[in-house]
Amino acid sequence: MNLSQILIRPVLTEKSVHQEVNGKYTFEVHHDASKVDIKNALKALYGVHVDAVNVTHILAKNRLGKGRKSMEKRSAARRAIVTLKKGEKLDLNKAKKTETKKAKTASATGA
Repeated sequence: MNLSQILIRPVLTEKSVHQEVNGKYTFEVHHDASKVDIKNALKALYGVHVDAVNVTHILAKNRLGKGRKSMEKRSAARRAIVTLKKGEKLDLNKAKKTETKKAKTASATGA
């Protein structure tokens, strides 16, 4: 799995933005990513040192519509709450560019 595929997007809710003061950032992550994968992806993409990674599963939110048809209001997701080392900040808008495997092989062959 490519490092850029592990972190899907940052979660910017009122609660998660408030936790950024304490050095905790929330990301939606790939469902197969481990804590070590998430830690390595943050180090490679943002250049920060991670102290702890906590992972949680968000269940889908369904409701019954008219005629008892099930409607999905929120899809299932997996979130990681990442705690950075003391004194470090993370700028979500400034991720480092990563080369994909196709670009690396094309540049290696000279094409």
